[in-house]
Amino acid sequence: MITPIHPPEAESEKAARRFAMPAWAMSMLVHVTIIVVLAITIRTTPRGAASEPSRSGGIVLAERSDGRTEYVDGDSDDNESAASSTSTADSSLSESLPSVDQPPLDMAGFLPTGDAGDAASQTSGLPSASGLTGGGGGSKAGLDGAGKTRVFGIEGTGSKFAYVFDRSGSMGNSAGRPLAAAKSELLTSLRDLDKLHQFQIIFYNEEPRVFNPLGGTPRLMFADDQGKALAEQFVGSISATGGTNHLKALHMALQMNADVIFFLTDADGSPTEEEMADIRRRNRSAVINTIEFGVGPWDGRRNFLVRLAEENGGQHAYVDTSKLRPRR
Repeated sequence: MITPIHPPEAESEKAARRFAMPAWAMSMLVHVTIIVVLAITIRTTPRGAASEPSRSGGIVLAERSDGRTEYVDGDSDDNESAASSTSTADSSLSESLPSVDQPPLDMAGFLPTGDAGDAASQTSGLPSASGLTGGGGGSKAGLDGAGKTRVFGIEGTGSKFAYVFDRSGSMGNSAGRPLAAAKSELLTSLRDLDKLHQFQIIFYNEEPRVFNPLGGTPRLMFADDQGKALAEQFVGSISATGGTNHLKALHMALQMNADVIFFLTDADGSPTEEEMADIRRRNRSAVINTIEFGVGPWDGRRNFLVRLAEENGGQHAYVDTSKLRPRR
């Protein structure tokens, strides 16, 4: 019997057999490679950043009578148009979404109520806003620390507030009713602020008189009980006298870096274009709301108070001082 003789196996073939990859390992390597390539290739589309809402000015008309302050929004047509567009969009959206059974929401507890006054009766179709009198409708600090307060119907939202009020001699006309109403509205607004909020008060004629109970460089004060009590004493000490210089007081308020400035005056002296531009440059991010005191109905002129509000993201309110009730 002849036994077949196999030639000796080469060393290279032995090494190849020793390090050969099993078929299952090769399959796993191929699949892992494909997954990695797909993960690198696929790109997620970045979400577009939400556009910053533009700050637009507005006009509020205010009248005080028998202890009430009535406000009328001067931009009612625009509001109605916006409300109509929103209603159409909501209707289209609701049709595309599946229905969900929910208990009806009672909104009665969330809506302000109030008696209709003279201003509301003169403008049919507009809601009464007597429930927004002064700071009565403001809110305490939210989760982000911001709060809301009002002065003559204009609402401000933030954590730092500055009140810049005219105290010139003309504010003492009509038995002092204009200045008395301004003081009352200011103190009511302060009551809305939480102890974590900050505020500053500047009364001015030719020169500013700033609330500075601690001395030194004037700064924002916290709206805790002590701060509010000291503010009430300061406001009570103010009298109407002298002339008017708006710019010094405004510049001082802008240095405070407040979120909201309430600027109240009965003077119609107009700063120059250069001075208006200088205010815009000095203003870092504050919303400037303006309150104009005048005698008789608002004449609709676009004076510097209207422009100041429009150019700094705020609202303008007009108060007919002939409707202010006498002081008791």
